[in-house]
Amino acid sequence: MQYALVDHQRIEARPKKRGKCEMCGSLLIAKCGSRKLHHWAHFRERNCDPWWENETQWHRDWKNLFPKECREIYHVADDGEIHRADIKSSTGIYIEVQHSS
Repeated sequence: MQYALVDHQRIEARPKKRGKCEMCGSLLIAKCGSRKLHHWAHFRERNCDPWWENETQWHRDWKNLFPKECREIYHVADDGEIHRADIKSSTGIYIEVQHSS
């Protein structure tokens, strides 16, 4: 995840920070090593988004082309499934960024 709630603000992962998941409210820890993108991870082995996948720099770069308030927006489907969309446009269109063969 790119964002977590820290003191009621959406922020990107920073070393030694803890935050809260916007979707499920669980504790998140910042993962800020040198091998992977800085990101947030659930403290326990929980992932509240069943569609979650690791994020690459390519993926993050595309998301960053949109305003912060449009990135990583969660919604609940008609069947109750919760999902974190990469982008939600100001007109309400959900966008998933994918790069696959």
